[in-house]
Amino acid sequence: MGKVKIITDTACDLTIDFLKEKGIKIVPMTINFADRSYEDGFDLHRDEFYRLLAMSTKLPTTAQPTPGAFLKIMQEIMEQGDEALVITISTGMSGTYESAIMAQEQLKDKERVAVFDSRTASLGQGLLVLKAMEMAEAGLSKKEMIKELAQIRSRLFSVFTLDTLEYLQKGGRISKVQAIVGDVLNVKPILEVNREGQIVPREKVRGRRRALKRLLEIMAEEGRELYKQLITIGYSRCEEEANSFAEEVKKLYNVKKIRIGEISSTVGTHTGPGCLVVFFQGESSLGS
Repeated sequence: MGKVKIITDTACDLTIDFLKEKGIKIVPMTINFADRSYEDGFDLHRDEFYRLLAMSTKLPTTAQPTPGAFLKIMQEIMEQGDEALVITISTGMSGTYESAIMAQEQLKDKERVAVFDSRTASLGQGLLVLKAMEMAEAGLSKKEMIKELAQIRSRLFSVFTLDTLEYLQKGGRISKVQAIVGDVLNVKPILEVNREGQIVPREKVRGRRRALKRLLEIMAEEGRELYKQLITIGYSRCEEEANSFAEEVKKLYNVKKIRIGEISSTVGTHTGPGCLVVFFQGESSLGS
């Protein structure tokens, strides 16, 4: 039997160049602006996306990859004698997992492909992709990889804050009045991903500085043995803050391994600029 090859979607927020370099196959999400549709990361890069987002009065929409896009890559991998493990954005945020399952169902040897719901997104999904890559390189089987990924997923916390409520309002998640009042009062939401892989509010604080401090406090409250982990941090148009936050994480919790990356179009559509998210492991909390 050949190797296990990893397939993921662009919501993982690992760069296209990195994924190509590591031999990880990538299926793009589609970003629909009023006058044009783009393939996230392929013909729409982060700088251009955030420029278009700032100019747009109507929030762009996102669309999951088609089953055909997954099927093509699955077949290419199988033709090489290898197996495939697909790691998707949460089913609580997108229909991407269902597209991958539909593609798998069209295969003759469907048992050679496994599809795994990350139940998160951005660099939380990216963290699982990185772990899968390590296990594939070590020669583990699909079954062994899925067992380990499920254990990590059950301990994974995805906690974030936003600088503005504007994009939650544009996306219909809160009312315009709530957004205006929140921004006037300098309210910064702290949100998290729950056990179903859905974004839910956790708490609210006043001020950006307090919000970032609160993320650090939540890591202390919920995290376990942070110093042993790879911590991932995602940001949108606030790189300096993300780097400072990472330095605080290192200083407070003696963390040695941190990966920082900018949030891409798929996730950035819903957060807007000024999002900072941290992914870390604690006690089992999100379900397996």
